[in-house]
Amino acid sequence: MKRDEYDKKIEDVLKDTAYRPLKSDPTESRVRKTKILIKEAKIPEEERKKLVPQAPVPPRLYGLPKIHKDGVPLRPIVSAIDSPTYNLAKYLTGIISPLVGTCGHNIKNSSEFVKTLQNVQLDPSDIMVSFDVVSLFTKVPLKETLQLLSARFNAKIVNLFQHVLTTTYFQFRGEFYEQTDGVAMGSPLSPAIANFFMEDFEERALSTAKIKPKYYFRYVDDTFIVWPHGQETLPAFLQHMNSLHPNIQFTMEMEKDGCLPFLDVLIRRKEDGSLSHRVYRKPTHTDLYLNGLSHHHPSQRNAVLTSLFHRAKRIADEESLPQEINHLQTTFQRNGYGKTEIMKALKRTFQDQRATKEFLAPEDNDKAKPIAKAALPYVSTISGKLSRILRKRNIETIHKPPGKLRSQLVKVKDRMGLKTSGVYQIPCSVASVVLS
Repeated sequence: MKRDEYDKKIEDVLKDTAYRPLKSDPTESRVRKTKILIKEAKIPEEERKKLVPQAPVPPRLYGLPKIHKDGVPLRPIVSAIDSPTYNLAKYLTGIISPLVGTCGHNIKNSSEFVKTLQNVQLDPSDIMVSFDVVSLFTKVPLKETLQLLSARFNAKIVNLFQHVLTTTYFQFRGEFYEQTDGVAMGSPLSPAIANFFMEDFEERALSTAKIKPKYYFRYVDDTFIVWPHGQETLPAFLQHMNSLHPNIQFTMEMEKDGCLPFLDVLIRRKEDGSLSHRVYRKPTHTDLYLNGLSHHHPSQRNAVLTSLFHRAKRIADEESLPQEINHLQTTFQRNGYGKTEIMKALKRTFQDQRATKEFLAPEDNDKAKPIAKAALPYVSTISGKLSRILRKRNIETIHKPPGKLRSQLVKVKDRMGLKTSGVYQIPCSVASVVLS
């Protein structure tokens, strides 16, 4: 995508009423307000120190292209790492997470969804349908969500939630904007808040519906439904779901030829009413992964193989699993991986082995835990030697991949530089050299 086209699409996103421009950078004022509210909430001192970044920076907006949709629109992402409320958002996520996902309709991931399908039995007249909320994150109604939070938490904690949720701002091309409603994609709190609101929403929706689905399972903004009342009644149910709140609007997709994609699972009905399932890839999927000849640590290359084999093992049923494995083997070879390393990854995935820690005595298990981590650029000739030396001193080595050409040519986020005021110090342990 050309830079001009990218910027035009971001500008189209910012024309939405969910965003408004700001006259100046609000970072310093947000930091002060964050510190005040954290102190008022009487959070323990040892935790309080971790909740405000030492050198906060403004969040930055960038867009991810939705290549599977017409016109390739951009999905707005706000990179909030090291922003004034980022650590506080992570803290609040830990508080609200135990309250989310406890209802019978919620599914955590594709693996859990596949297990749920084993208990689903369809009648010939049943219809599989998926509902998708349009732009859920930017449409979560904050006023109603804060009211729901007030019923679960004390006023001081609710003030922290309100501060994080209502002070979403970001920088793009040197200009600052504020999000007036909804939650930002990129904040660690956003998925939990979206789920928290949607659980209350679906409870009200199902309890007030004149006719109800036979099965109803939701993952964040995607919902899988089995409808037993005939196709002619589906539009009325969709209208009912869309009438409960102006912000929450659904689109609907019905099964075709007995098949329906949901998440990364393709569901197919069998003649006996049970459901089969296999890995689903969108038509725009390219089967391109990290190349086997790339200059990355072997563990990172192996992770590509094992993660996809594990996904096949979790999602594909016994009937479709061999086909999926064959597809992956062919794909990996096209991506530069050798047959030997592919077979090793396959054996690691499907060979049952007890974890190494089960064979260690408690004192040995404690010794095996690293006391520190060292992130080093990966250099094939010396990284292995360095990691072995550090391992003897109980230091875990993290091998950083080398910089890519894309990172040098493409800058989707505003460059920050040294934005925080103060005196910067660069420690150096190299002995000074006196020149004669």
